[in-house]
Amino acid sequence: MSSASDLTRNRSVRDRSFLHRVRAEQLPTRLQWHGRDWVAVLAVPAIFVASHLVTQATDDLATRAVADTSVRIVLFVLLVIANRELLIRHWHAFWAARWRSIGLVLIGLVVVQAVISILGALLRPLAQAGEGTGDAGSAASLAFGIMLFASINPVVTALIEDFTFRHTLLLKFPVWNRIGLATALTVVNALAFGAIHVGNFDGVWLLTLSYAGAGLVMNLAYLWTRNIWHVLLMHGLNNFILGGPITVLLVHLLTAVSG
Repeated sequence: MSSASDLTRNRSVRDRSFLHRVRAEQLPTRLQWHGRDWVAVLAVPAIFVASHLVTQATDDLATRAVADTSVRIVLFVLLVIANRELLIRHWHAFWAARWRSIGLVLIGLVVVQAVISILGALLRPLAQAGEGTGDAGSAASLAFGIMLFASINPVVTALIEDFTFRHTLLLKFPVWNRIGLATALTVVNALAFGAIHVGNFDGVWLLTLSYAGAGLVMNLAYLWTRNIWHVLLMHGLNNFILGGPITVLLVHLLTAVSG
Protein backbone atom coordinates (compact mmCIF):
# COMPACT_ATOMS: atom_id res chain seq x y z
CA MET A 1 0.00 0.00 0.00
CA SER A 2 1.45 3.36 -1.04
CA SER A 3 2.35 5.84 1.65
CA ALA A 4 1.23 9.47 1.60
CA SER A 5 4.73 10.52 0.55
CA ASP A 6 4.64 8.06 -2.38
CA LEU A 7 1.30 9.43 -3.54
CA THR A 8 2.60 12.99 -3.29
CA ARG A 9 5.75 12.05 -5.20
CA ASN A 10 3.75 10.27 -7.90
CA ARG A 11 1.43 13.26 -8.25
CA SER A 12 4.44 15.55 -8.55
CA VAL A 13 5.89 13.34 -11.30
CA ARG A 14 2.59 13.44 -13.21
CA ASP A 15 2.44 17.23 -12.88
CA ARG A 16 5.98 17.61 -14.16
CA SER A 17 5.17 15.27 -17.00
CA PHE A 18 2.16 17.41 -17.97
CA LEU A 19 4.17 20.63 -17.86
CA HIS A 20 7.08 18.99 -19.68
CA ARG A 21 4.73 18.07 -22.52
CA VAL A 22 2.72 21.29 -22.82
CA ARG A 23 5.35 23.94 -22.23
CA ALA A 24 6.30 25.41 -25.60
CA GLU A 25 8.33 28.37 -24.30
CA GLN A 26 11.29 28.84 -22.00
CA LEU A 27 11.47 31.78 -19.60
CA PRO A 28 13.62 34.33 -21.45
CA THR A 29 16.95 35.53 -20.12
CA ARG A 30 17.12 38.45 -22.56
CA LEU A 31 14.63 40.48 -24.52
CA GLN A 32 14.13 39.29 -28.08
CA TRP A 33 11.80 41.52 -30.07
CA HIS A 34 10.51 40.73 -33.54
CA GLY A 35 8.15 42.24 -36.08
CA ARG A 36 5.30 40.02 -34.88
CA ASP A 37 5.70 41.55 -31.42
CA TRP A 38 5.09 45.02 -32.81
CA VAL A 39 1.96 43.69 -34.53
CA ALA A 40 0.71 42.37 -31.20
CA VAL A 41 1.54 45.53 -29.23
CA LEU A 42 -0.06 47.85 -31.81
CA ALA A 43 -3.18 45.72 -32.28
CA VAL A 44 -5.00 46.98 -29.16
CA PRO A 45 -4.45 50.73 -29.79
CA ALA A 46 -5.38 50.09 -33.43
CA ILE A 47 -8.74 48.77 -32.24
CA PHE A 48 -9.40 51.95 -30.25
CA VAL A 49 -8.34 54.21 -33.12
CA ALA A 50 -10.46 52.29 -35.62
CA SER A 51 -13.49 52.37 -33.31
CA HIS A 52 -13.11 56.13 -32.86
CA LEU A 53 -12.82 56.71 -36.61
CA VAL A 54 -15.87 54.56 -37.33
CA THR A 55 -17.88 56.41 -34.66
CA GLN A 56 -16.88 59.75 -36.18
CA ALA A 57 -17.66 58.59 -39.71
CA THR A 58 -21.23 57.37 -39.24
CA ASP A 59 -24.15 57.39 -36.83
CA ASP A 60 -25.64 54.22 -38.27
CA LEU A 61 -25.35 51.47 -35.65
CA ALA A 62 -25.36 48.62 -38.18
CA THR A 63 -22.52 50.19 -40.18
CA ARG A 64 -20.53 50.78 -37.01
CA ALA A 65 -21.01 47.20 -35.85
CA VAL A 66 -19.97 45.69 -39.19
CA ALA A 67 -17.00 48.03 -39.65
CA ASP A 68 -15.68 47.62 -36.11
CA THR A 69 -15.99 43.83 -36.20
CA SER A 70 -14.37 43.69 -39.64
CA VAL A 71 -11.36 45.69 -38.40
CA ARG A 72 -10.90 43.34 -35.46
CA ILE A 73 -11.14 40.27 -37.67
CA VAL A 74 -8.47 41.71 -39.97
CA LEU A 75 -6.18 42.45 -37.00
CA PHE A 76 -6.73 38.94 -35.68
CA VAL A 77 -5.87 37.40 -39.04
CA LEU A 78 -2.69 39.50 -39.20
CA LEU A 79 -1.71 38.27 -35.73
CA VAL A 80 -2.36 34.66 -36.71
CA ILE A 81 -0.25 35.01 -39.84
CA ALA A 82 2.55 36.76 -37.94
CA ASN A 83 2.51 34.12 -35.19
CA ARG A 84 1.67 31.05 -37.27
CA GLU A 85 4.86 29.19 -36.34
CA LEU A 86 4.32 29.90 -32.63
CA LEU A 87 0.70 28.75 -32.84
CA ILE A 88 1.63 25.50 -34.58
CA ARG A 89 4.42 24.76 -32.12
CA HIS A 90 2.22 25.53 -29.12
CA TRP A 91 -0.65 23.46 -30.53
CA HIS A 92 1.55 20.38 -30.89
CA ALA A 93 2.57 20.79 -27.24
CA PHE A 94 -1.03 21.42 -26.14
CA TRP A 95 -2.25 18.30 -27.93
CA ALA A 96 0.55 16.16 -26.46
CA ALA A 97 -1.42 16.25 -23.19
CA ARG A 98 -4.81 16.83 -24.77
CA TRP A 99 -7.16 15.62 -22.05
CA ARG A 100 -5.47 17.43 -19.19
CA SER A 101 -5.11 20.50 -21.42
CA ILE A 102 -8.82 20.45 -22.24
CA GLY A 103 -9.62 19.94 -18.55
CA LEU A 104 -7.44 22.91 -17.63
CA VAL A 105 -9.21 25.06 -20.23
CA LEU A 106 -12.64 24.14 -18.84
CA ILE A 107 -11.54 24.78 -15.25
CA GLY A 108 -9.97 28.07 -16.29
CA LEU A 109 -13.17 29.05 -18.11
CA VAL A 110 -15.18 28.58 -14.91
CA VAL A 111 -12.59 30.34 -12.73
CA VAL A 112 -12.32 33.35 -15.06
CA GLN A 113 -16.07 33.87 -15.08
CA ALA A 114 -16.32 33.29 -11.32
CA VAL A 115 -13.63 35.92 -10.65
CA ILE A 116 -15.38 38.44 -12.91
CA SER A 117 -18.76 37.78 -11.28
CA ILE A 118 -17.53 37.83 -7.68
CA LEU A 119 -15.32 40.91 -8.05
CA GLY A 120 -18.03 42.68 -10.04
CA ALA A 121 -20.59 42.01 -7.30
CA LEU A 122 -18.20 43.27 -4.61
CA LEU A 123 -17.04 46.36 -6.50
CA ARG A 124 -20.34 47.56 -7.94
CA PRO A 125 -21.75 48.88 -4.63
CA LEU A 126 -18.48 50.72 -4.01
CA ALA A 127 -18.53 52.31 -7.44
CA GLN A 128 -22.26 53.01 -7.25
CA ALA A 129 -22.52 52.34 -10.96
CA GLY A 130 -23.68 49.50 -13.12
CA GLU A 131 -21.77 47.91 -15.94
CA GLY A 132 -21.96 49.88 -19.14
CA THR A 133 -24.54 48.88 -21.71
CA GLY A 134 -23.14 50.91 -24.59
CA ASP A 135 -25.53 50.59 -27.50
CA ALA A 136 -27.32 47.54 -26.10
CA GLY A 137 -30.71 49.19 -26.38
CA SER A 138 -30.21 50.14 -30.00
CA ALA A 139 -28.68 46.75 -30.76
CA ALA A 140 -32.12 45.17 -30.43
CA SER A 141 -33.11 46.93 -33.64
CA LEU A 142 -30.28 45.43 -35.67
CA ALA A 143 -31.04 42.69 -38.15
CA PHE A 144 -30.26 39.21 -36.87
CA GLY A 145 -27.54 38.64 -39.46
CA ILE A 146 -25.71 41.82 -38.47
CA MET A 147 -26.05 41.00 -34.78
CA LEU A 148 -24.64 37.52 -35.37
CA PHE A 149 -21.70 38.90 -37.32
CA ALA A 150 -21.06 41.59 -34.68
CA SER A 151 -21.14 38.93 -31.96
CA ILE A 152 -17.84 37.64 -33.35
CA ASN A 153 -16.34 40.93 -32.11
CA PRO A 154 -15.76 39.93 -28.45
CA VAL A 155 -14.37 36.54 -29.50
CA VAL A 156 -11.66 37.84 -31.86
CA THR A 157 -10.95 40.72 -29.47
CA ALA A 158 -10.27 38.20 -26.68
CA LEU A 159 -7.79 36.34 -28.88
CA ILE A 160 -6.06 39.59 -29.89
CA GLU A 161 -5.76 40.56 -26.22
CA ASP A 162 -4.14 37.24 -25.37
CA PHE A 163 -1.46 37.71 -28.01
CA THR A 164 -0.88 41.25 -26.71
CA PHE A 165 -1.05 40.84 -22.94
CA ARG A 166 -0.34 37.19 -22.22
CA HIS A 167 2.52 36.57 -24.67
CA THR A 168 4.10 39.81 -25.87
CA LEU A 169 3.70 42.06 -22.82
CA LEU A 170 4.26 39.34 -20.21
CA LEU A 171 6.29 36.26 -21.01
CA LYS A 172 8.74 37.95 -23.36
CA PHE A 173 10.24 40.20 -20.68
CA PRO A 174 13.36 38.70 -19.02
CA VAL A 175 12.41 39.37 -15.39
CA TRP A 176 11.62 35.85 -14.22
CA ASN A 177 14.78 35.34 -12.16
CA ARG A 178 13.76 38.26 -9.91
CA ILE A 179 10.60 37.57 -7.91
CA GLY A 180 9.81 41.23 -7.21
CA LEU A 181 9.96 42.33 -10.84
CA ALA A 182 8.15 39.21 -12.01
CA THR A 183 5.32 39.79 -9.53
CA ALA A 184 5.06 43.48 -10.41
CA LEU A 185 4.96 42.77 -14.15
CA THR A 186 2.28 40.09 -13.72
CA VAL A 187 0.04 42.35 -11.62
CA VAL A 188 0.56 45.54 -13.66
CA ASN A 189 -0.13 43.58 -16.84
CA ALA A 190 -3.44 42.37 -15.37
CA LEU A 191 -4.38 45.90 -14.28
CA ALA A 192 -3.64 47.23 -17.77
CA PHE A 193 -5.77 44.46 -19.25
CA GLY A 194 -8.63 45.50 -16.99
CA ALA A 195 -8.13 49.19 -17.73
CA ILE A 196 -8.62 48.85 -21.49
CA HIS A 197 -12.14 47.61 -20.74
CA VAL A 198 -13.18 50.79 -18.93
CA GLY A 199 -15.69 51.45 -21.71
CA ASN A 200 -17.56 48.32 -20.63
CA PHE A 201 -18.22 50.00 -17.28
CA ASP A 202 -19.39 53.49 -18.28
CA GLY A 203 -15.93 54.88 -17.51
CA VAL A 204 -15.93 53.66 -13.88
CA TRP A 205 -12.31 52.62 -13.36
CA LEU A 206 -12.91 50.75 -10.11
CA LEU A 207 -15.09 48.21 -11.88
CA THR A 208 -12.29 47.33 -14.30
CA LEU A 209 -10.68 45.45 -11.41
CA SER A 210 -13.09 42.58 -12.08
CA TYR A 211 -11.54 42.14 -15.53
CA ALA A 212 -8.09 42.70 -14.05
CA GLY A 213 -8.78 39.74 -11.76
CA ALA A 214 -9.66 37.62 -14.78
CA GLY A 215 -6.50 38.86 -16.50
CA LEU A 216 -4.44 37.82 -13.49
CA VAL A 217 -5.92 34.30 -13.60
CA MET A 218 -5.04 33.99 -17.29
CA ASN A 219 -1.57 35.44 -16.71
CA LEU A 220 -0.86 32.82 -14.05
CA ALA A 221 -2.25 30.04 -16.23
CA TYR A 222 -0.03 31.10 -19.12
CA LEU A 223 3.06 31.43 -16.97
CA TRP A 224 2.42 27.97 -15.56
CA THR A 225 1.83 26.16 -18.87
CA ARG A 226 3.72 28.57 -21.17
CA ASN A 227 1.34 27.51 -23.90
CA ILE A 228 -0.79 30.17 -25.57
CA TRP A 229 -3.57 27.74 -26.48
CA HIS A 230 -4.75 27.29 -22.90
CA VAL A 231 -5.52 30.99 -22.46
CA LEU A 232 -6.71 31.47 -26.05
CA LEU A 233 -9.34 28.78 -25.52
CA MET A 234 -10.24 29.91 -21.98
CA HIS A 235 -10.74 33.52 -23.03
CA GLY A 236 -12.21 32.83 -26.46
CA LEU A 237 -14.77 30.30 -25.18
CA ASN A 238 -15.73 32.63 -22.32
CA ASN A 239 -16.55 35.41 -24.78
CA PHE A 240 -18.09 33.00 -27.31
CA ILE A 241 -20.56 31.73 -24.71
CA LEU A 242 -21.18 34.98 -22.83
CA GLY A 243 -21.92 37.85 -25.18
CA GLY A 244 -20.79 36.05 -28.32
CA PRO A 245 -22.63 34.05 -31.00
CA ILE A 246 -24.13 31.60 -28.48
CA THR A 247 -25.86 34.43 -26.61
CA VAL A 248 -27.16 36.02 -29.82
CA LEU A 249 -28.49 32.69 -31.10
CA LEU A 250 -30.21 31.87 -27.81
CA VAL A 251 -31.82 35.32 -27.57
CA HIS A 252 -32.98 35.05 -31.18
CA LEU A 253 -34.48 31.59 -30.62
CA LEU A 254 -36.19 32.60 -27.37
CA THR A 255 -37.60 35.73 -29.01
CA ALA A 256 -38.88 33.69 -31.94
CA VAL A 257 -40.53 31.14 -29.65
CA SER A 258 -42.11 33.73 -27.37
CA GLY A 259 -43.24 35.76 -30.37
